[in-house]
Amino acid sequence: MKLLFILGATSTALGNTIVTLVSFLLLFWLVKRVAWKPLMGMLEERERVINADLDKAAKNHEISQQQRSETEVQLREARTNANELLSKAQLEGSALQKTIIKEANEDAQRIRQQAQREVAAERIRTLNNMRSEISGLSIDIAEKIIGRELTSSDHERLVDEFIQGLED
Repeated sequence: MKLLFILGATSTALGNTIVTLVSFLLLFWLVKRVAWKPLMGMLEERERVINADLDKAAKNHEISQQQRSETEVQLREARTNANELLSKAQLEGSALQKTIIKEANEDAQRIRQQAQREVAAERIRTLNNMRSEISGLSIDIAEKIIGRELTSSDHERLVDEFIQGLED
């Protein structure tokens, strides 16, 4: 009996082990069939979405870098254009300033020359007026002093002498 008990005990432990092993394998197959495949499918889908998002982020980063480079190039070109326009405007302003100064100097010179001509013409008119007045006065004075009438040659000689005295 002892032997049966030992064999029965052994067979019970062996039976329990076999039942446990079969139960475990059945449970493993059931979990694999029902839960593992959908779980792995979800994980693979999640991995695919994450990889797609990473690819999209890398692509967006690359586009962003390209746009940044293009923007920097455009900014440099804009600065260069602005500097060129500024230089051109300064040159044009300087040229305009020189032109205005030149024209102003020419106008001033023209006005000066006109004024000198007018002064010379006025001087000649004044001298002519003075000559005629002086000649009339001198004839009157000479007639009174000499007591006789002067001839035109005497008159011209006296006027010329008087004018020569004024010019000296």
